Amino acid sequence: MLLVLPRGQVAGGVMSEQPLSEAEASAWAPAARALVVELLARGLVAKVRGHGAVWARNPAGEPAPDDLVGAAMSPGLSQEVWCRPRWPERDLWWWWAWAGPSREDPAELEPLCPVAESVRAAEVIARVLAVPFTDASVS
Repeated sequence: MLLVLPRGQVAGGVMSEQPLSEAEASAWAPAARALVVELLARGLVAKVRGHGAVWARNPAGEPAPDDLVGAAMSPGLSQEVWCRPRWPERDLWWWWAWAGPSREDPAELEPLCPVAESVRAAEVIARVLAVPFTDASVS
C-alpha cells in the first residue's frame, strides 16, 4: 500500500509544489518522448499527455473482441507516470500516478526513477503491466 504523507510529500521522497522552472518545463518533453520510444519497443501502447505525463497500456490485457462483458467490465492494463521535480535537489523524476481513494481525490504519487533513466522506467512499467499468461487454458 502506498504511504500517503502530508501535502507535497509522497512515500520515498518529497515532490516539489513549486511551479516548474523554464528549464524544467522544457526538459520534460524530450524525456517523455524517450520514455514512449522505450515503452513501444517493449510492445506497449504509449503516448505523451500534457503537463509532463506519459500513459502506457498493454494490449495483451484487453478482453477478446467478442467478449462484450469483459469489454464493459475491464479497464484494461494501463498506467500513467508524471514528470515532476523531487526535493531537495529539484531534479526531475518519473512518478507513478496511482488513483486516489475516491474520484474527487488527487492522484497519489510515488517516485519511480530519474527522468534520464528512460530504459529503467520502461522496464519497470512493462513489468507492472505484464500479462504472465496469455493462454486462457492456463490456470
